[in-house]
Amino acid sequence: MAATKDLRRTKTLLFDILRPEAGFFQLAIGYGLMIGLLTLAVPFAVQTLINTVVYTASISAVLVISGILFCTLLLYGLFSALRTRVMEYYERRIYSRLTADLVLKTIQAPHQFFEGRKNTTITHRYFEVMTFQKNMPSLMVDGFALLLQMLVGLTLVSFYHPFLFAFNVIIVIMMYLIWRTLSTQAKTTAIDLSDSKYATAKWLSDISSAHVFFKSRRHIEHAADKTESVINRYVSCHSDHFTFTFSQTVLFLIIYALANSALLGLGGILVVQEQLSVGQLVAAELIMSAVFLGISRFSVYLNLYYELYGAAEKLNAVLSLPQEEVHSSGQKLNGHNALSFQQTVLTQADESVLLDMALKENGKYFVITSQAWQQRKLMTVLKRYESPDTGWIELGGLSLSDYQTSDLRQAIAMVDRSLIIECSILEYLRLDASDISEKEIYEVFRHLQLQSTLKRLEDGLQTQLSQLGHPLQPMEFLLLKTAAAILSKPGVIVLNQHFDAIPEAIRGIILRYLDTLPVTVLYFTSNPDRTVFDGTVVLSEDSSLITHLPESSQGDSHE
Repeated sequence: MAATKDLRRTKTLLFDILRPEAGFFQLAIGYGLMIGLLTLAVPFAVQTLINTVVYTASISAVLVISGILFCTLLLYGLFSALRTRVMEYYERRIYSRLTADLVLKTIQAPHQFFEGRKNTTITHRYFEVMTFQKNMPSLMVDGFALLLQMLVGLTLVSFYHPFLFAFNVIIVIMMYLIWRTLSTQAKTTAIDLSDSKYATAKWLSDISSAHVFFKSRRHIEHAADKTESVINRYVSCHSDHFTFTFSQTVLFLIIYALANSALLGLGGILVVQEQLSVGQLVAAELIMSAVFLGISRFSVYLNLYYELYGAAEKLNAVLSLPQEEVHSSGQKLNGHNALSFQQTVLTQADESVLLDMALKENGKYFVITSQAWQQRKLMTVLKRYESPDTGWIELGGLSLSDYQTSDLRQAIAMVDRSLIIECSILEYLRLDASDISEKEIYEVFRHLQLQSTLKRLEDGLQTQLSQLGHPLQPMEFLLLKTAAAILSKPGVIVLNQHFDAIPEAIRGIILRYLDTLPVTVLYFTSNPDRTVFDGTVVLSEDSSLITHLPESSQGDSHE
């Protein structure tokens, strides 16, 4: 496992994520330095107090020492409070920044990345924001204070006697060896543990999204086997990670026990030999007891640090999503919606389609395809999720690539069975037409035969919709999307083949209504009605446009 992990790269990712909040860390470190120095006030005061009592027995001196200690500890409390406040601001800032980045990266990912419900669970990585939000304050407040206290304490006590200096050097070397020996494996297993956690989350998402699939006996058995597999993987990774973190914990506890007893013995010998005063020994014991306590808890903060490695790997998967090229400085829409295909070639594997035709302004056309990929390809090209293999498409006299990408996609409304966000019917309709009135909505609903559906819903327009449109039936959901497309007043409306599932009588009424609207309509169908619309586009290696002539069904002409 270790060979497959580039820990240097992960460390770089980790610090890249944290770098924008460096100012908070610098402040926390500054406060921590002051706090670390002020914590030495207690052992200094005790040492001074003992010497004062032993040599002078002055009450006034004791009171002065107590007063100075009180003021010092007040400053200690002030800096501690300020540091806590700084890290609270950090938590808000990193949450806001990373969440905004994740949303932006997800929205601007190319359509192909999520097409067909692929990679949807990548957004679960959002929860690693909480890891950064909670672990870093613990590391910067408690972890840094602990490290500083150990550093200052070891340095200070080392000046008491050369033997104590050698003693402290041995402690530092032992801690470093433990870190070097076990940290690499601990980081690697932390990443593996994070991987297994998200594998489990993905499996749970699969079950919920394909709930009906797991109702038969064999599928339930498969679910049980797969669940056991992901559980075993997580438990195994957890066990591997615990092996290294627990080993660190035990070794640091051993150092804690050995160092405590060794200091007492060494200090006692030095006092007996009159190489160390009683006050110095007591001060050393007070200082080093805090250091040794820190050593016993050192593995706790190392574990928090290791968790950040797993979090950095997971967040980077979202932050490094491929981003589509968005044309944000192009032409504004000019209000014209005539479509023109200029030697436009669409290909899939070894098959291709050529379109070279002009569709008139506000024209209504059926589109017949011989292969399923042709519809998908043309729809993605119209939305500029992809580009034609050769040629180009014009809308309103300009190439699609001349327009601002977001404006173009607003102007071309797709009516299909894609998912929506969870919201009310009214909210959904106003997403693309924020200023529409309920009267306008009811009018469009009347033309689309949705009045009875609305009456059936207890909450009417305030009915909450799931991503698949529940409680609406599939046909009603499709008609609702058609209503949303009409109300948004786009330049082009594209209906996919799911529209064929609407009963013929209702579909005929809707098509005649669409025929009256000032919008270009493309309707992918296998059953065109030549009594409506302006023509039929037949997609093939040499696509053709069949014009409908209402006055005589025999007078069809080909362009």
